[in-house]
Amino acid sequence: MSQQTDIGKAAAYWIIAAGSVLALVTALAPQPTGAFRLSGAFLMLGLLPYIVYGSFSAMFRCCPLITAGVALLLVDIAARLGAGVIHVDHASAMPAVYLSLIMTLLVLPAGAAIGKLTEKFWL
Repeated sequence: MSQQTDIGKAAAYWIIAAGSVLALVTALAPQPTGAFRLSGAFLMLGLLPYIVYGSFSAMFRCCPLITAGVALLLVDIAARLGAGVIHVDHASAMPAVYLSLIMTLLVLPAGAAIGKLTEKFWL
């Protein structure tokens, strides 16, 4: 393996780990007793883009892999913390579904395309 491939794979592992922690934290719902309840549905919705990213990581080289992952993580952090897309009641769960779909279908390919275009300027 080349050094670029090693850097890309290591960055992908860290991006997947950070996204998994973010999905886990936002899937916890505070209870009136002071405890937290983990919602499996919200956890899976949060993990979906990172599962897709991990499955496509073998196809991408260093630059598209890193830029797609960084774009995915930045949009996820901005949407979950900035817009408040965290665990809510089931009646208002649609923003979490839309966020997962947007990140999987739009942000991930856009980040990979940007990485492909700027690949000659990296490493």
